[in-house]
Order: sequence, then C-alpha cells, then structure tokens
Amino acid sequence: MKKRPMVLIFTGVLSGMAVVWNILSMATAFYLLAGLCIMVCMICFDKGYGWIIAGMILGIIFAASAKISMNLDFSQVRYNETQDIIGKVVEVSQTKTGKQALLLKNDMLEGKILLYTSNDEEISSGDVVSFRGSLKVFDGATNPGQFSSRHYYFSRGIYYHAYSKDILIKKSTELCLDQMIARCRKYLKQQLSMQYDEVISNFLNAMMLGDKTKLNDTVKDDFKESGLIHLMAVSGLHISLAGRSIYRLFRRLCGSFMISSVIGTMSAVFYCALTGFSVSSLRALIMLLIYFLSQILGEHYDLLSSASFAGVILLLIRPYRIYDTAFLYSFTAVFVIGCYQRIKPRLKGKFQKIRESLLFCTAIQIGMFPIIIYFQYEAPLLSFLANVIAVPLASTAFTVAFVLIFLPHTIFHDIISWMIYVILWLSKRSYGMLTIGHVPFFWVILFYSLLLLCTSKRNKLQFKIRIGLVYTGIVLLIFIPKFRKKTITFLDVGQGDCFIADTNAGLIISDGGSSSEDQVGKYRILPYIKYLGYQRVKIAVISHMDVDHYSGILELLKMGRIEYLGLPEIQKDAAMEKIIEAARQNNTKVFYLSRGRTIKTKDDYLKVLHPVKNSKMEKNAASIVMQGNVLGYKLLLTGDVEKEGEEQLLGEGLSHAEILKVAHHGSKNSTSSEFLQKVLPEQTIISCGQNNRYGHPHKETIHRLKSCHTKIKRTDTNGAVIFREKRDG
Repeated sequence: MKKRPMVLIFTGVLSGMAVVWNILSMATAFYLLAGLCIMVCMICFDKGYGWIIAGMILGIIFAASAKISMNLDFSQVRYNETQDIIGKVVEVSQTKTGKQALLLKNDMLEGKILLYTSNDEEISSGDVVSFRGSLKVFDGATNPGQFSSRHYYFSRGIYYHAYSKDILIKKSTELCLDQMIARCRKYLKQQLSMQYDEVISNFLNAMMLGDKTKLNDTVKDDFKESGLIHLMAVSGLHISLAGRSIYRLFRRLCGSFMISSVIGTMSAVFYCALTGFSVSSLRALIMLLIYFLSQILGEHYDLLSSASFAGVILLLIRPYRIYDTAFLYSFTAVFVIGCYQRIKPRLKGKFQKIRESLLFCTAIQIGMFPIIIYFQYEAPLLSFLANVIAVPLASTAFTVAFVLIFLPHTIFHDIISWMIYVILWLSKRSYGMLTIGHVPFFWVILFYSLLLLCTSKRNKLQFKIRIGLVYTGIVLLIFIPKFRKKTITFLDVGQGDCFIADTNAGLIISDGGSSSEDQVGKYRILPYIKYLGYQRVKIAVISHMDVDHYSGILELLKMGRIEYLGLPEIQKDAAMEKIIEAARQNNTKVFYLSRGRTIKTKDDYLKVLHPVKNSKMEKNAASIVMQGNVLGYKLLLTGDVEKEGEEQLLGEGLSHAEILKVAHHGSKNSTSSEFLQKVLPEQTIISCGQNNRYGHPHKETIHRLKSCHTKIKRTDTNGAVIFREKRDG
C-alpha cells in the first residue's frame, strides 16, 4: 500500500463522507464507515494510515460543505407555492407518456430543476424557459427496498421538480456547446433510425448514447434479470473503446504519440459529453487521461490508483454521489478487476481464449455478487454464461456501428442487427435467479476485505484455497438474511392499504393497492417482497374491489408471483372478474372468504369476522375483516368497513387487539367510539397518502383514537410501519 497512497485516500474520503451523511441523513451509512475502517485495518500492514486520515478529513469537509450548501439552497425555495420561475435549458428529453422533460439551471439556485411540460414546441439546450408553477423536492424511499428518487436525483445535482403546461421560451441566438452536442445526438439518433429497425435502433440508442427512453419496461426487466443490464449503460468500456481506438488509429497514421494521445483524449471527452457525462463514463475518462499522462511521463500505470484518483475527484465535485448505485457499481467493478488481475492463472492448451473468458466473467460475477445483492436483493446465478457471449458481441456491435454510422445501409448493418438480436435473445433466457433479501452493508464490506486478503501478493495460499475462501464468503452472505427476525409490515403505498406478514409458512398479504401511486405493485410492493428474500407471495387477500386495495395485487398476479388468492364471497363485479381472469392465466389458486372462514398456518391464523356469505352491503361496508394472531401479535385488519359494518362486528366475536389497522384510511365514518371501546387497541395504524384529496385521516377519527390512549402511527408521516416477531411463551 505504500505504493498506492491514492487507494488509502479514496478509502478515507468515502469514510469521511459516510460520517457526515450518517449524522445528517441515512443511518445505514454508518456501516459504510465501520466496514471501510475494518477493511483498511485488515489490508494495511504498513504505516499508511496518515493517508487514510487525510482522506477522511477531506471527505468530512467536502460532505459537510455540500450539506450546508444544499440546506441554504432549500431555504430559498417556497415549496408548493405557485411562483414565476426562469431557467436556462441544460438538457432536453422525453418521458414515456410523451411529455418533455427539461433540465433547467436557475442562477439563484445551486440545484437544477427538472421541469415536465406537455408543451410540444421544439426546445433546445441554451434556450431560456419561464413558467409559472411550484417547486417540489423529490420523494425519498418510505419503505425498505424502495427506490429513492431523492438520492438518485440529488446525486446528479437535481434538487427540484415541477410541472407546467404553459411555458414561455426565449430561443438562444448563440450556438453554444450544449446545442452542438444536442444536435450531434439528434443527428446520430436519426442515422440509427434510418439504418436499423425500431428494436435495434432503440437498443443502440441506449448502448451508444445512453438514451433509454424508447426502451420498454419488459426489455429493461429482461436485461436486469439476465445480468446483462450493464450492456445498456454507457460504461467505461465504451469510453475506453472510443478514446483508445482513435489513439491507435492516429498512432498508425502519424506515428506521433503526443498527437495521438491528444486526439484520443479529445475524442473520449467529446463522446463522454455526447452521452451525458454518466458517472461510469466520467470515471473511465479520468482513468484514460491518467493512462495517457503516465505514458507521456514514462511512469507505470496502476489500475487501482487511477480508479481511486477518479473516485476522489468525482466525490469532491459532488459528495452526494456516495449514494449513487451507478457510482458504487462502477468502482466496485474496477476493484474486482484489479483483484482478479493479481491472481489470474495462466491458462494453456485448447480453447484457451474461451476458458479465459469464462474464468474472467465468473470472477467478475463472484466479485460483483455482494454489491448487486445489497441493492437488488437477488442475482442471476449463471449470468456469466450469457456475458461470455453477449459482451464480445456488444463490444463488436458498438465499435462497428459507430464506424458505419455515417454510411448508407450495408451488409455490415445486417450483421450488427443479427448480433443485437442474439443479445436480446440471451436476455430473455433464465439464468437461475437467486433471491436472498437484505444483507447489511457491513457484511458486504467484510466480504470485500476477505477478497483483498485472498488476492494480496503477500498471501501465499494456493489459488484453489483462495477461491474456496471467497466462495465461503459468498455462502455466508447468502445465509445471513435467513437469521433475520420475521416481521409484520404496513407498507406505505400512498392512498391505499397493504399489510405484509413474513411468516414461517411464507408471505401473507392483505390488500395491496393505491389510488395515488402508479404501478405500486412493481415499485413498492415487489421491492419489499424481494427485500424480505422472497420471489412469490404465499397467500394474498383482497378485502374489497376498490382500486386502492387491489391494483398492486393485480400487478403481482400478472407477474405470476402469487400462489393463493382470497376474495370476498360476494356477488362478482367487473373488477373481481378481471382479477379472477388474471389469476387463472397465471396459475394462481382462488378461494373465497366470508364470516367463519380461517386462514391458518402452522403458527399463525387470521379468522374472517365479516362479511357474511353473499352479503348485499355496499362495497366498503362488505369489506373483509380479519382478526387473529400473527407472529405473536393480536391483529385486527378492517379493510374499508365503515359504520354499518362496524355495528355488525360488535356482535360477531370482536375482541381486544394489540394492533388495529384503522378502517377506510381514517375516514370520519369509521372507527367509532363503541368500536374502539370493544377493541382497545394498543397500536393503531392509519394507511393513507400524503396530502390526499380525501382529507384522510379525519381529525374527528384522530380525536377518538387519542381518547382511547392508543399509539397512532401513519404511513403518510412514518412511512412503512414494521413490527418485529413477538412469540408468546
């Protein structure tokens, strides 16, 4: 490590920033600090701790400054107040719904503004846009496993978003650099659309230009589940190909190293700008610059030191990148490659290249497995088989497509199309998806510490023993989530309901829908299911046929992720027929619930108290009400039952409950005083959306709950409400 002080500095910067963001933001960052410190102690046998301390101080200073600057920026904004706002267009894109997304820079604000507009007027980078609207901060994750829009956009320097139909545009009269880049992007997109069919051009747009707006969700999901999603990102490989290819070309043409290096660097910079300066492309660009500089100075080029320097620069420019998954993926990949290069065996004999490719892809998959599991909770076990074929094809297609982009259609364009169709075919295959669930980041860091020890040159163990130790670390990571405590969760789904019990028999869900959030099943319920370590739901129950109770369940049905579905035993309406048909098509067994029926597992049960079979009550009043014991808690789940249903329940064996899910999101007509006196809940959960248009929960309902001295928790203010297992006796 004496020869790699930059690695130690990078470690210190990460740790220092983790301290600041932990104190002022996320608690999980503490594990990053603790883990990094342990890693450093394990790998640093020399006296290089001064570099770590220096890096840590630097990280603390910059992260604290960034946090203070961000708070000062927020203090200038009047949130949710309609106001006149002016901004210069930095970038123009299009959403899936056809709206324009304008990235604006306001001179008064540090953070950029993402403006959505239905205005179809042509807008270019450099134009000045004025609109009347309200600025909002992006939402953070309110459930475990949920994607955080706030962290995603903050890491990209975007603090606010707004929507306005009516905008005024002042066209720029000067041809700025942003406009030139935008025109180049537009021209390249037009060329791709003329040279290839829609499927191929959309894929090449994503791979070559970083534009994924025209890719449908099915394609993205296929690539994610097959472990090929990295092919859709403008990565370091692309920047390296662009820079080094041009360098080698000019080196052969003119023979001058200096001229070739300058032209290669300029090509890489331009391509990086063309693709939007993604974090992986910036990392590769800095590393390429260091490579050329080392060649000019006649110094040895070190991969890990170069990557560490790039990481320090990127973090100091924008400290919030510490929460950017692309940043962590990119640098982890470089770290793994660096470790692999230390111990890779020399292979000889037949099929040497194929064996080397298989070994490399396997090593990368093993090395990336912990970080992928940490963020995605699952990983395809055999994706290295697909990568062995797909990566060379994608690299070749990328290079040749770039060379041919200015030419009319040739047979080579057909060959590229064939290559990409093979990649698309590979993405649709199954590679043994392993769902593990949440692994604490502390254990992830310990794994990478073990990886460093096993690849250290001071380690004299045989190659097979080193690999065995790494595999042992992988096995431990897989089994760590198995020891977590079971939970009961009231998920935040916006204006809706979702109860999830992680039992020994599998997942039990009661309701799962929202009237305020789109695709709540895909983006809120399913991530939490994977967070718990499951691919499928054992039993799902829909209390009644309102969209805020079944929309997410319907999504899960269409994905084939529910084994058994319970529905109220009442007259079927159009919504129920639609749900039953979705269940039939995806081999989900449907059963019906009415008073007296019981959902029972080995350790837990939920008894249906309401409604009676073939009830003629209004939809809400006929909601399924279940009472039982789950994970040691006495529960009462009430759906949207209101006054009429509650009156029937008072004479139907209703008893004391430790946890009550308040009916109808806390409406005025639910949860009467008589009902509360009968139940006497210790904990009360209200599931509703922030600032919902119904005014839930009603202040009178809140008053009644406070009068019976129950602890009130709300998903709109508390996010997901979680109870750990508590078994009697």
